[in-house]
Amino acid sequence: LKKEPLKPDKNKKPEPVLRTEESITTDKCLADFCLKGGSGLLIGSVFTIFFTRPQTYPLWLGLGVGLGMAYDSCQCRLNTL
Repeated sequence: LKKEPLKPDKNKKPEPVLRTEESITTDKCLADFCLKGGSGLLIGSVFTIFFTRPQTYPLWLGLGVGLGMAYDSCQCRLNTL
């Protein structure tokens, strides 16, 4: 006796993925950190290249400002949950 393997039901629909408000907010916060941190780093590198060639403090200052703005935005989003 040979058993045939079970075949998937063609009419069965996949279960929808559950996305909670918290997971959506967390995704937005991570995207915000990447975008604002990267923008600050980019602006800081432009200042380093054109205005203060040997110093790198504009890079770190731009990155810090970008991440600080993202943190503040994320904190406001999480407090409204």
